[in-house]
Amino acid sequence: MADPLSITASVVSITVPALHGIRLLLEDLQQLKEAPKTVKRLLEDAESVDTSLSLLRGVEDREWDLLGASIVEESKATVSSCTQACSLFRTDLQHWTRHSEGGKLAWQDRTRVGFFKRSQIKVMSEQLQNCKLSINSVVSIATLYSSVRHSQITEEIRGTMSLVQAEIKGAVTTTDKQLVVLESKLEELNLSSDDDEEAGSKDGKAKALQQLEEERKAMEASRRLLDELLSKAQEEAVAKAAAKAPESSTTVTTKFGDYNSGVQAGVMNGGVVFRGK
Repeated sequence: MADPLSITASVVSITVPALHGIRLLLEDLQQLKEAPKTVKRLLEDAESVDTSLSLLRGVEDREWDLLGASIVEESKATVSSCTQACSLFRTDLQHWTRHSEGGKLAWQDRTRVGFFKRSQIKVMSEQLQNCKLSINSVVSIATLYSSVRHSQITEEIRGTMSLVQAEIKGAVTTTDKQLVVLESKLEELNLSSDDDEEAGSKDGKAKALQQLEEERKAMEASRRLLDELLSKAQEEAVAKAAAKAPESSTTVTTKFGDYNSGVQAGVMNGGVVFRGK
């Protein structure tokens, strides 16, 4: 069995910079007064990712150890992609709003952000949504694993497994649809002429292509992670993990689903207590 402390340390080393990056982006977005709707939606997505990353940071040592090295590495890849996307987007956003002061958008910046850069803002929103789905799925599996001790797979636990499986399958479906749309966007942009871009800028087209390529890499990493998580949500895998887990008492405060509703785990002593919200 791997050293759980080293596993957790490696995850935290990725999660902490991600939280810092998402909060810097949040600060930038919150300062934009009278922002277009696309920016307001992006702000909501960033807030959701901040919540999800905080939950991921709370996953305990033994859960990471039970989830295994592949889940750890794919989780780290997904979080790292999110961190990089936030950093690159912040740089672009600061460039787009260079004429503005005190958070109030100058008219030329408002036009740029609200019209010309709308598609790139939407791509960033999609990346954040995908990151949130993947992270939430990891937390759900970790919560499930923390609820079972010594193969005590009750009907209530099976019901919870079904909920988690449905959540992950939903995330897989959403990611697959996003990948299809993304491939179409990449094809259209590659076939477009430079005159279709803002002020005929080749640099604008190159930037958009780079962002879409980064989004595709992130989604492909998330897709691999979701496949791994779905296999971990099967009863055989849960029972195998439960047999390895030491009996202990733990309190889990995360929730399944969208973390606004669903099943919540309470204090567990060699078993599990679930409460509906």
